[in-house]
Amino acid sequence: MFYLILTNIYNKPLDMESIYKSDVVVVGSGISGLMVAISLYPRKVTLVTKKKLGEMSSSSWAQGGIAAAVGKDDHPDIHYADTIKASSGLNNKDAVKMITSEALEIVSFLEKINIPFDKDKNNNFYLSIEAAHSRRRVLKINGDQSGKFIVQKLIEYAKSQDHITFVEDVSVDHIVQNEHACEGIVGHINKPGVVDNFIFLQAPNVVLATGGIGSIYAHTTNPRDIYGEGIAMAAKAGARLKDMEFVQFHPTALDIGLDPAPLLTEAIRGEGAFLVDEDQNRFMLGVHPDKELAPRDVVARTIFKEQERGRSTFLDCRHFSKGNFKIMFPTANEFLTKANIDPEKDLIPIIPAAHYHMGGIKVDLTGQSTMKGLWACGEASSTGAHGANRLASNSLLEAFVFARKIADTINSKTISSTKLQKINIENYFPKEKTLSKVRAKKYIWQLRSNMTRNVGLERSKQSLTQAFIEFDRIERESKHLSAKLKDMLLVSRLITYAALLRQESRGTHFRNDFLETVSHYNKSLDFDINDMTNFLNHNTNKTIIKSA
Repeated sequence: MFYLILTNIYNKPLDMESIYKSDVVVVGSGISGLMVAISLYPRKVTLVTKKKLGEMSSSSWAQGGIAAAVGKDDHPDIHYADTIKASSGLNNKDAVKMITSEALEIVSFLEKINIPFDKDKNNNFYLSIEAAHSRRRVLKINGDQSGKFIVQKLIEYAKSQDHITFVEDVSVDHIVQNEHACEGIVGHINKPGVVDNFIFLQAPNVVLATGGIGSIYAHTTNPRDIYGEGIAMAAKAGARLKDMEFVQFHPTALDIGLDPAPLLTEAIRGEGAFLVDEDQNRFMLGVHPDKELAPRDVVARTIFKEQERGRSTFLDCRHFSKGNFKIMFPTANEFLTKANIDPEKDLIPIIPAAHYHMGGIKVDLTGQSTMKGLWACGEASSTGAHGANRLASNSLLEAFVFARKIADTINSKTISSTKLQKINIENYFPKEKTLSKVRAKKYIWQLRSNMTRNVGLERSKQSLTQAFIEFDRIERESKHLSAKLKDMLLVSRLITYAALLRQESRGTHFRNDFLETVSHYNKSLDFDINDMTNFLNHNTNKTIIKSA
């Protein structure tokens, strides 16, 4: 058992005897967090999640499957080549080689824990094709319910292991460090009626598997609690970040006013759906040779431009065989039914939405960040496997592969118990009151709208400059920021800073004032929070604000 500090402890050092200790703390209960915890056996692991186990993770919402070269006409080398081609030149080729060559091992593991991949009557995998893949290689589970089934099975498997302690309903706020090395995390109980009750979990290794950044944008397919908190924590602790400017927008979110916007998986287009305007013209025909299956950034920007011209955009599945849509895409069909949309008769309204972040905490090929004892995997990390534009369905594969790498690396080391210094809680939590939730929601929405408008599918020096002005206004007007708003502002600034520095168009980063891809920028932007702060302090009153 572990002990929770359940009293108000401002100005009081934590009682060292009442701190729960483990070899590793894993933050997050999506696919990457669960896989790390499972693979760390026999290490003593504490897995912390802000909701109930598996709730509100992007993993469980994933409709696309897992990419693996299992087809007779496929090979890991072909998968590797497709990934490199889609990345717009910024991959770490070693990372790409690693995930594509280890895909078959991951599939084998998943089958061993009874993941029910879709198969035909001959027991062959049913494989779908998605954008920028040259082969059918995406394995699915019950059509578009892959993430849901994988997370369920991983939870079942994790609960059967006796080396993992689960801590639910706890939000992690800070990484505790000493001389730039992890000593654990500080969090707070996330339950109604529980106020200022903080816990400290000591461990020489912390793995951040907190997901992406989708909800800093007004339109997203991610759960509302996915706003980059892991990146914010790592940045505040001094870890370096990479590729922060690269945000992938999914072209086909269901446009019916819901927040988050329901995802309409790319596999629908893989099965032959058309993209049409209000006059039923297929507007991708003259844009790219792959038409509806062009790379996601191309499709998303084309839809964005159609809508900027005042034209409505739709997914057209009316030519599908009767009954097929419901069978192949049960999740999408459920959303459409609730919206009173019949895909056999009606056009489906769509909008691009923030979906996946290629950037994040900089890690090496073992998942180790630039801070000793701090690791990251899944969407919170930047491994170099995706470059400037993720190949569809490579994200689950990357999460599995790097989760195992982190576990293997930690398990190969001797973990010694270090003497922990007494920690004064006021070093980690401000004394002043924060915004009420009602007021915070107002400024959070202003921030999300600002990001969509100025740091979205198309960017320019003018729009990025305006974004910084809006960040400052929101911070000034909100005064005592809520912790969530503070983290969202930090992550938004980090993305905008990187977007301002990259003066070219590449992959998902499109600058309408720098249209060309430039060889000079054929490398990742790698920086820490101090780099950004120094840049803004030097430029805000001179270059940036003046040019607005």
